[in-house]
Amino acid sequence: MLVRITLSEIVASALGLLLGSWFLRYLYLRGRRARALARARLLSEQIRRPAKVMAELEAQSAAVEELIHLPDTGAAVQAARELLPELDARVRAAALEVLRKTRALDRWGRDLQRGRPAARLCAIRALGEVGDERAIEALLEVLGDEDEDVARAAAAALLLRDRDYASERLAEALASPRPRLAQAAADLLADMGEEGTEPLLSRLADVHPQSRRLAVEALATIGDPTVVGALRPLLDTDPDPAVRIAMMEALALLAPASAPLSLRRSGRIDPDSSVRARACELLAETNAPDAVEFLFTRLIEHAGLRLARGEDCEAMAVLPEEEASVVRAVVGALQTLGVKDDEIARAQRERAGFAEPPPGEEGEGPDFSACAALLGARDPAVRAEAVRGLSLLGPRAAGSLQHSLRDPDPLVRAEAARALGRIGAVGGTAALATCLQDPDEDVRLAAAAAVRAIITRAAAREPS
Repeated sequence: MLVRITLSEIVASALGLLLGSWFLRYLYLRGRRARALARARLLSEQIRRPAKVMAELEAQSAAVEELIHLPDTGAAVQAARELLPELDARVRAAALEVLRKTRALDRWGRDLQRGRPAARLCAIRALGEVGDERAIEALLEVLGDEDEDVARAAAAALLLRDRDYASERLAEALASPRPRLAQAAADLLADMGEEGTEPLLSRLADVHPQSRRLAVEALATIGDPTVVGALRPLLDTDPDPAVRIAMMEALALLAPASAPLSLRRSGRIDPDSSVRARACELLAETNAPDAVEFLFTRLIEHAGLRLARGEDCEAMAVLPEEEASVVRAVVGALQTLGVKDDEIARAQRERAGFAEPPPGEEGEGPDFSACAALLGARDPAVRAEAVRGLSLLGPRAAGSLQHSLRDPDPLVRAEAARALGRIGAVGGTAALATCLQDPDEDVRLAAAAAVRAIITRAAAREPS
């Protein structure tokens, strides 16, 4: 009898044979891996067992060599990783030797740098278990990684083994030229709490300003008030303004009772305007005693008594930008403490000795000193309104208006340009010319219109 076999039956039989052979191969490989792993664990147990005589030491050395040359490298690596938690330094040293000579550490290092996300996370866990100097160096490289999962895993792995050595290396990383890595190292040291205090204190004498600043910020985050004694002297001696600002913020947080004295000192005599400005802001933020009195005094000193006396603005030097920034900070601090803008202007005049308007100014428009004081207000709309008020005073306000052309807000710069055009300040054309390159279109248009208005008015006055 003739039996017909269809094509589908042939294909099904071939697939069955392939699946059967694949399954048999799977069972074979799994069995071989199980036997290799069993042998590797047997060797690791021999390594773990205490050795008291020379013969036992030699047997353990032989076990290490056999584990290194085991045909199934994966089984040898797994057995070695199981030895890493042992407290016995001899056992850990044997496990690290196996990992080095089987190239496991090299492979994890490559995966950490160029592997896929899953492979990188596996490498981080493995290197965290190792915890030796080489592993810590590799983990430090990815501490500031753009992948947040990788960065978090590296942070946890770094402190898994040798926390003392890791904290020292983290402190050194504060000076890294990679800002993300330096900031991540500072955050991790701050998370360590008291354990991170000593390494951070050692960085206060670092030559790199970034390292000192991050150390101060991390110490403030830890919140240990005993470090105040180490921080306070550096407020007067550190050459970097950003570090001094960080120290003021740390003092305000760690020693709120004694910080106002240091803040008032820095707000008065620090050579850098950004430090003086931040000191004034911190006095307001901490609601320090006598802060309002101190801030009013600083406002008078920085704004200049000649403004309050109504002297010719074109004949005096306007405040440079760094001093104007202090004025804005002082005004903003007073506003934080609940002082109104009109109270700031009135108090400025009264404290300068002019409770009444200067002679000859009654009915002649807005108060010059009040408008000048409002140029330091935090709100750009308030500063723009002050510029409009000054423009009503005519040419005597040209100096302040030219200064407002450098205001950080385009609304104020544009209003100052229009004001100079309205009063026809011929001396302001040079300052307006620089505004023709302003990044804001409204400022450029206002400056161009003001220059045309000034030139047209000047031409009209010339005799024909």
